[in-house]
Amino acid sequence: MKLIPRLAFCLISACLGASSGASALDLPGAASVTARQSELASAEPFPTGAYQNEDTPRLMAEGDVELVAYRVTGTSLTSYQLIAPLRRQLEAEGFQTLFACADKDCGGFDFRYQLDVLPEPAMHVDLSDYQYLVAEHADGRVIALLTSHAPGAGFVQISTVTPSDAPPLELTTPSSTDLTQSLRPAASGDLASRLEARGRVVLDDLAFDTGSATLGEGPFASLQNLANYLTTRPEMRIVLVGHTDNVGSLDSNTGLSRQRAQAVRQRLITTYGVSSGQISADGIGYLAPRVSNATPEGREQNRRVEAVIASTQ
Repeated sequence: MKLIPRLAFCLISACLGASSGASALDLPGAASVTARQSELASAEPFPTGAYQNEDTPRLMAEGDVELVAYRVTGTSLTSYQLIAPLRRQLEAEGFQTLFACADKDCGGFDFRYQLDVLPEPAMHVDLSDYQYLVAEHADGRVIALLTSHAPGAGFVQISTVTPSDAPPLELTTPSSTDLTQSLRPAASGDLASRLEARGRVVLDDLAFDTGSATLGEGPFASLQNLANYLTTRPEMRIVLVGHTDNVGSLDSNTGLSRQRAQAVRQRLITTYGVSSGQISADGIGYLAPRVSNATPEGREQNRRVEAVIASTQ
């Protein structure tokens, strides 16, 4: 998949205008890009209110998605002090803030795990010290900011969705910026590379009976590829996360999604010989859709099991 840069963010300036004109944005310390992930013609659900279980309000932004993480070393700035100048920059460029919150007020752990966050160590999020903001421009662009802090370093993630017909923004990286890690999506068939690039991957070829947790006989190429990866990386730990569409209650969908994830876990252990200690399973029902559930095609895409990296130790 080709990377299409959409957001300019640099140590000295941020070029957030749709066409021209850059305004200064000073960041203290040494800032470096630690990860970047782009996906064309996709969608990203952004919370626009504090965590309320299945009633958490969301904006489903559709277009070209880019996630960029930064580490600011040698700083004692709080997560609020990191996000405040970015917010001012966005508002100066015509973005309207839709929602902003801090850790506990957002919903703590539950809210954080509704966000699409690049994996550790590229993006660190302290569950007791983070700030979140989502803003929208009149031209349809949506940007979400996430900041957090660790001893001696600050972390910033900027998530951008640009409508496909909007003019792209040039990515400007100053020579002083240290590109320490660039996480790029691999070819569509390379499951292991995609898993390492984004920290999660959808097992798209799985088949379940309608309304059932019974996994089809297969064989499923995604399970074989995932098993090969895990057996050669014994230090790797993953969580299989089941997802459903929004037909039915949250309780029933959560239970079904968890059972489907457990069925995939059992298949990986019994058929493919993966160590049980490397895999856990859970389900979150319809709380994290890939796309809108308004159409049959959307609901089909949302019914899935994902592998998520939990730990490499």
